[in-house]
Amino acid sequence: MVWLFDSICFDVTLLALTAVVTFYWWMTSKYSYWKSRGIPYLKPVPFFGNVKDLVLQKAYCGKVFQKIYNDLEGHRFGGVYFLFKPTLIVRDPELIKSLLIKDFPCFHDRGLGINEKLNPLSASLVTLSGSRWRNLRFKLAPAFTSGKMKRMSNIMVECALEMVNNIARLVDKDGSANMKSVAALFTTDVIGSCAFGLQMNSIKDPDSAFRKMGLKIFSPSLRRYISIFVMTCLPVFLQKILHAFKDRELEKFFMDLVKDTVSFREQNKIIRDDFLQLLIQLKNDGKLEHEKEMTENDFNSTGLTNARDNHTEQIEENEHDYEINEKQMAAQCLAFFAAGFETSSSTISFCLYELATNPGLQDKLKRDIDAALEQHDGKLTYDCVLDVKYLDLVVEETLRKYPPAAILTRICTKPYTVPGTRLRLEEGTDVKIPTYALHHDPDHYPRPEVFDPERFTPENKRRRPQCTYLPFGEGPRMCIGMRFGLLQVKIGLATLLSKYQFEPCSKTRIPLVLDEKAIFTSAKGGIWLKISEREK
Repeated sequence: MVWLFDSICFDVTLLALTAVVTFYWWMTSKYSYWKSRGIPYLKPVPFFGNVKDLVLQKAYCGKVFQKIYNDLEGHRFGGVYFLFKPTLIVRDPELIKSLLIKDFPCFHDRGLGINEKLNPLSASLVTLSGSRWRNLRFKLAPAFTSGKMKRMSNIMVECALEMVNNIARLVDKDGSANMKSVAALFTTDVIGSCAFGLQMNSIKDPDSAFRKMGLKIFSPSLRRYISIFVMTCLPVFLQKILHAFKDRELEKFFMDLVKDTVSFREQNKIIRDDFLQLLIQLKNDGKLEHEKEMTENDFNSTGLTNARDNHTEQIEENEHDYEINEKQMAAQCLAFFAAGFETSSSTISFCLYELATNPGLQDKLKRDIDAALEQHDGKLTYDCVLDVKYLDLVVEETLRKYPPAAILTRICTKPYTVPGTRLRLEEGTDVKIPTYALHHDPDHYPRPEVFDPERFTPENKRRRPQCTYLPFGEGPRMCIGMRFGLLQVKIGLATLLSKYQFEPCSKTRIPLVLDEKAIFTSAKGGIWLKISEREK
């Protein structure tokens, strides 16, 4: 019997060893992809590829890809591995321009596998691909015209005044506050009002259900961490399986919110000028009455210039319309909320941090705000905000130094030869554009760690190559809500700075540490500043 036991142990050990060796061979064989094509590449670490610190959550995503970007210096592009997945990193602004604009039909998707049956909220404008994305983009674009923004600005101002009137309740005994949290309450109320026509009252009630959902979406968790890696590294069929493990509480909240609000409006014949009303109109009529509002500037600001000029007609030959039902409405509302809530609140808090640590710039901006308010009878309006020219420069520099998304991801959707080379990308090739690294490249932005709004004067902007500034992406798939996000950021900042002075306090981290676990660029531990009323 002993010899039988020894034989079994030997067989099991041999089988286990064979499995380990086979797995190691399979894993390392993946790492010959770029070498076999004669492409500059960085040597990967087994299993982790070139993103070990990102996988182990030891470094912020932007910093990880900044190192990769710097290691590939001297090359227009280079190959790396996202775990086992071959990924092309693009450094050259002209090539980036080709991918995002000129050759957009070959790179129109983000490669996120969605499964509407298992997870209805996954089918948003952010994740859709091909003609479904294109048609929905055209349908939603009228929600973000200059006319719409002007009408929504009054709601944003009301929320901003609510914030400053209640700020005393949000500060500690020493007069300091986490400005990320304060800004998040403001953006939650703005989106609740502008998207759903609902009074969220997050500023008066920080524990409101809407605020809890915002925290639920973006608070770091093992479940979310695993989800992100599955969605970015594994094949589409595994991505689709992941949707079975959806957040049911989040889904129920948004599904019920949309269903109840739509039902109430239709039963009581209530019409509001907000994002949800646009979706209701699309559900009932399939088209918008306000498409005539789209001006040339609106097409440019929503990334639709190329699309309108038939640049995206090549996406799919057999296009089909995208009909809206309540599940798809909920998906768009969740995407609108998620994108506008987190990125705008981070931008506001990052901006206040830079102004607090650069008091001369804060004073200059305040003078500009005061002058604009004086010209508009002391009222902060849409036109008043547009007149604060220095605010534009300050916000653009904030988004340069702290871009919400550290990288842009595109998937090659048809075989593509990289201009000026013999490299032919296969369909399905993962392509990443390291936004944070581009924004911190001294060749484009000398002394990149210095906060300098003058980088964005018209003269200085003209000197830089296109596609070296990508906080909202570029081309037909750039952020459709760019104008909305910028407006709420500027209104929030202008209102706060017209009333208060911001300074570093004992809780302020100098320099800031970026959160290695955050989905979007965010400060670890928040941004704490001392708040005091301005002298009259």
